[in-house]
Amino acid sequence: MIDDGCTVEGYQSDITRTFVLGKASEKVRDKMNKVFEIVHRAQAAALAAARPGVECGTVDGAARKLITDAGYGPDYKYFSHRLGHGIGMDGHEWPYLVRGNTTRLQSNVTTSNEPGIYIRGEFGVRLEDDMHITESGAELFTPQSPSLDDPFGKS
Repeated sequence: MIDDGCTVEGYQSDITRTFVLGKASEKVRDKMNKVFEIVHRAQAAALAAARPGVECGTVDGAARKLITDAGYGPDYKYFSHRLGHGIGMDGHEWPYLVRGNTTRLQSNVTTSNEPGIYIRGEFGVRLEDDMHITESGAELFTPQSPSLDDPFGKS
């Protein structure tokens, strides 16, 4: 897993990609691919839920529900952190996309969208992209990671 970002004209970015170096057994590889797909869908669910007027906790809840319904719950058992954080001049700033945060999203806010599943003693998968809240919804600045084998996609 690589979690990094950069600074452009004083503004921060944040991205995480998960991939496999070397060769995993077929059994482990199949489980990792299954978990990757769940996290991928959770990221898409959060993106679909994010729009102006929606509470930050609701966006976290959209991703967390998908992960829990897929068998990786309850609550923070496997998805052990908030869904995201604001990004601007600081890499981690308000608003936080986390359960209980009733702050409503506004247009032109940028946050991370970074669901994950972490299986202690085995592996973890996190996918993180920055999303911009538009007047009609949310958009990612970068495409979602397509797979464990092609974490950045072919441009």
